[in-house]
Amino acid sequence: MTHCISEIQNKILGFSSKDSSVNQHPAASLSSYSPLRTIILGFSKGGVVVNQLVTELSCWASESMKTSIDVSRPNPSHVTHGLLVPTSTSDVLSSISEFHYVDVGLNCAGAYITDHAVIKEIANYVLRTDKNLHFALHGTPRQWSDPNRSWIWKEKDIMFQLLRDEAQRCEGRLLPYEKKYFDGIPRSLLMHFEILEAMEIS
Repeated sequence: MTHCISEIQNKILGFSSKDSSVNQHPAASLSSYSPLRTIILGFSKGGVVVNQLVTELSCWASESMKTSIDVSRPNPSHVTHGLLVPTSTSDVLSSISEFHYVDVGLNCAGAYITDHAVIKEIANYVLRTDKNLHFALHGTPRQWSDPNRSWIWKEKDIMFQLLRDEAQRCEGRLLPYEKKYFDGIPRSLLMHFEILEAMEIS
């Protein structure tokens, strides 16, 4: 197993398997490697999962502040164990750099976060760290212009406004982004899936 992990690290970091110094000391090669970045994407009903992760990050950041945990520093286990993956809940949450809502929608309310307290705590977290945090809302007329499910675009507008309001106090490090794809084209189920190819992730 250790050998497999070593080989995977070498492939990802661009080292040859014949490089004995890397194979013997994989942690040494990771020490100069950039911090882990996790990008979260939720498509369609998967937006509920993104909402939960945003809420978890908000709660974790709030609890960390109460217990004086430094949320800006990743767990050193990344280096000492020579792993390229987060090894704990706090590692996963602190590694998140982007949330992407991809044409999310439900047949009931709850597609987007509309709780100001959650977004405010996210902004507080950004202010206490040296990281940027991106929120990208990608949508199509299928979800954002459905007259039979108007709560979807209303929730989206509320969340985006909350993010924009909180971003004003975050020194340019909380970065909300919104883009509508296939605008002007009649709503269809096909466009709901075509956004997966058309969406832009910077």
